[in-house]
Amino acid sequence: METKKIIPVLTLMFFIFGLIISGIVGYSLGLKKVRFVTEIPEILPKEIFMRAGEVTKIEGNIVFLEAKVLAGEADPKTGEVKTETLKITVNENTKFNFPLNPREEISVEAKFEDIKVGSWLYVLSLENIKNKKEFVAKEITILKYEQI
Repeated sequence: METKKIIPVLTLMFFIFGLIISGIVGYSLGLKKVRFVTEIPEILPKEIFMRAGEVTKIEGNIVFLEAKVLAGEADPKTGEVKTETLKITVNENTKFNFPLNPREEISVEAKFEDIKVGSWLYVLSLENIKNKKEFVAKEITILKYEQI
């Protein structure tokens, strides 16, 4: 009779022991996965030639553009995306346009004077501007502007 009582007790002990061991192993493997996931690889290209943003100020031939930080993730608590101010220099070689039909890449020529505070721009440069906050614009596409 004693043997019949010992078998369920031993089975229950082995079951609990197995749960404890599998929990420890699972926890340690889970920590390794978390460490792997938090090592975020570089997802940006090595070179970037275009930035976009909203005009915040114009001083002479310089346009100040508020743009999202390139690798900017939204703040998980507030949902806000980090921004930075870019200083864009316009010279005699800079071209300006308004897009008419982006699917067919049809645009109309514009002028520097068409850029206003609050305009949204795509700014293209001839140089790699990945880590730059100041650069010369080759071409500016004015996305949002006030019509007269």
